Amino acid sequence: MVVRDFRPDDAPAILEIQRAAPEMAQWQAADYGNLVLKPGGIVLVVESTAAGGVLGFLAAQALGEEAEIQNLAVRQDHRRRGVARALLHEVHHRLAAQPVGRIFLEVRVSNLPARNLYAAFGYSECGLRKRYYAIDGEDALVLGLRLSAVDPEPGRPRRESEADFR
Repeated sequence: MVVRDFRPDDAPAILEIQRAAPEMAQWQAADYGNLVLKPGGIVLVVESTAAGGVLGFLAAQALGEEAEIQNLAVRQDHRRRGVARALLHEVHHRLAAQPVGRIFLEVRVSNLPARNLYAAFGYSECGLRKRYYAIDGEDALVLGLRLSAVDPEPGRPRRESEADFR
């Protein structure tokens, strides 16, 4: 399993992963290509030749001292095998090397596996977006993580208190 930067030929695999998860943001191929061209744009994929190509992806945007994880998904047959964890480790490592101090994301209230994963990384609830998801009107939790100024272990940000986001 290798985490690497997005290449344009990854788009069909990413779109296939999206189609298998209709509850997630359904971006177009060009959206990923455009994001990587923006300052602070990051699109990562996890690839495994043994497992048949792209297993998951993450899209994020850093703007000054803050970043947002905008999309993250893993192929259904590779969930709970460390793919999302590897993507989060890598994006945290990259963002900690920039002037980014805080990372935010939205997650469906009902998505307990994702919420548990983010909690394991130290994300805490800092808001609620009512009826955020257009497809079904479900609420989204806003989660945040403060990256430490000194990263004691690359890719492993320290957890800060929820009060840091209020």
